[in-house]
Amino acid sequence: MAVKYKITNPYESVSHLLGADENHYKTNLHTHSTYSDANFTMVEMIESFYDYDFDILAFAEHGVHGKEWDKEPTLVNLYKFQNLWHGKRAHINSEQYKAILDGTYKTKEGRRTKKRGLLSIPGAIEANMLTLVKNHVNGYFTDDSLEGIYGKENNFEAPIKRIEETGGLSHINHPTDWLQAVKYPDCATKKENVDFFADILRRYKSCLGIEVLNMYDKPNFCDRILWDSLLKVLIPEGERSVWGFGNSDAHRVHEADTAFMDFILPEATRENVRTAMEKGTFFPVARYAKYELGEDFVGEGAYPSVTEITVDETAQTITITGESCNAIEWIADGKVIFSTTAEADGKITSTIDLLSFADNISCYIRARLKGKGGICMTQPFTLDDGDIKRFAQPIPEKKKLSKKEQLKENFLNTRLGVVVYRMILGH
Repeated sequence: MAVKYKITNPYESVSHLLGADENHYKTNLHTHSTYSDANFTMVEMIESFYDYDFDILAFAEHGVHGKEWDKEPTLVNLYKFQNLWHGKRAHINSEQYKAILDGTYKTKEGRRTKKRGLLSIPGAIEANMLTLVKNHVNGYFTDDSLEGIYGKENNFEAPIKRIEETGGLSHINHPTDWLQAVKYPDCATKKENVDFFADILRRYKSCLGIEVLNMYDKPNFCDRILWDSLLKVLIPEGERSVWGFGNSDAHRVHEADTAFMDFILPEATRENVRTAMEKGTFFPVARYAKYELGEDFVGEGAYPSVTEITVDETAQTITITGESCNAIEWIADGKVIFSTTAEADGKITSTIDLLSFADNISCYIRARLKGKGGICMTQPFTLDDGDIKRFAQPIPEKKKLSKKEQLKENFLNTRLGVVVYRMILGH
């Protein structure tokens, strides 16, 4: 029997918007200031993103619930003395806020070229604010009930559960940094690690996915490998996909333009941002992608963008047109199975005939665009040949720990336990 895929296109609801520049919104949802552990004030960070032509911005401070920018954020106990080594704290006034929102604000650099303003997304927070192993979770559209909570080492579930209970959304931040990819590069395909994150994503649908691009892409360069590993596990179960997020995680003004997202919206409203996050109608973008572009690559100038997507189930093809790129690559099960290239950056159209690559495809395909400006990736297209569940893997049963094992795990979930463990192993 011939293969025929039912193709689920995450961009179907916004395909008609892709060709218009005004519907592409440069977005960062993970930003810091001196109200938590960054080196620059909120004013300086806002002005940097404004000058880099961003359209949408959220401050997801460590343990600090994001407010409207003309309201002073809470000063939590952990950061009361931050000003001693990183300088003063400052937020903008109401007049400045209005000018930023409507695009009439003037910075010292004056680099902004866009006429429209910069939309703020309050209600964001980076949870588990004091964890040595960086098991961080970003929450959005949530309340202040996670504010000031230090968090437990190696515990992602507690904040994700609380964010869901408040009606918010979340994603897991730089997961292979937590897995110590620098020391263990195979961490992203190791079954126990994939099962760990799959279990969380399986149980909490409000946790939309993981960061796959973050700042300079080190030490989290294996995040895309983990993403593919999770897609192979979760998509065949038929309950959900996993969205890939890109954020600068900026702590300094010059880090603003390192990684971000291209949101496709009918207009810039907070409601539309939330809907796009839930549906996956955005593209993660980065200037650095060490795994795909090389250790020394730095993107400059116009970044690659998707301007058209056409899904033809009759012909069993997907076509993508990109601009400011010199290659479009198609990835299935973590491997490039087809590509279209050009000698120089420009407009490229690439069509993949899915039936020609059926032997290389399990349940999804995604694309990435490369150019001098960096890398841009699509969310996964689900491909169901009518028997997708045959790719599903057995869900591992939760191991029941002995009393001794439980005591050990509890200890390792404390800061003292982490310090002792690292001293013993020389980490």
